[in-house]
Amino acid sequence: MGSVIMLSPYFLYAQNSKDEIIHYNGNSKFTLKVFASYVSSAELHNNIKSSISFIRDASIELNGGYGYGAEVTFNPGFSIFDVVFYFSSEYLKVKDDELILRFENDSAANVVRFTEEYKLIPLEGGIKWYLPVSTDRFKIFIGGGAGLYLGSRNRLVGPLYTTNLNKKAGYSMNVLAGLEYFVERNLSLDFEFKFREAFFEINGQV
Repeated sequence: MGSVIMLSPYFLYAQNSKDEIIHYNGNSKFTLKVFASYVSSAELHNNIKSSISFIRDASIELNGGYGYGAEVTFNPGFSIFDVVFYFSSEYLKVKDDELILRFENDSAANVVRFTEEYKLIPLEGGIKWYLPVSTDRFKIFIGGGAGLYLGSRNRLVGPLYTTNLNKKAGYSMNVLAGLEYFVERNLSLDFEFKFREAFFEINGQV
């Protein structure tokens, strides 16, 4: 009788201790993530739909930018595949003030420095699959989806700057891969690569 009394508290303590080390709660339907992002490179095209090749191919390479956003995921609870559906939105800004316009007239040449800035708001949705090699604390995922991209663009040349007359949203597919590490129960740090050809169209004038 005494053994039963002694073993019962021990069993309850062991059960509580086990719960504390479960970092990932697979029964949770919804999760919310906030994140910061970095744009490694960007390219602006003057008129990508032009029928004239040299106008269509003319582009400007920009330095990287930064951004932030949020993502909501939904776990459908499939027993076979560990997948989640996601919807995310970001605010990205890329600015390069070290660009140069070069004008040549016979033997004379003039150089004008100018600034390009664009802002992008992606609205994306898709699916993520946690690979079977994942553990309770460390997860590896791949996935993809599609997005709608809204944005604006400004060019500053000396005292002159462009004004956006009309805007048209763009769309693109995307592919992603990443790592998720749970530092506490249901609290994780994520590192994600996303490949996409996000674009939007702007008509502007000085």
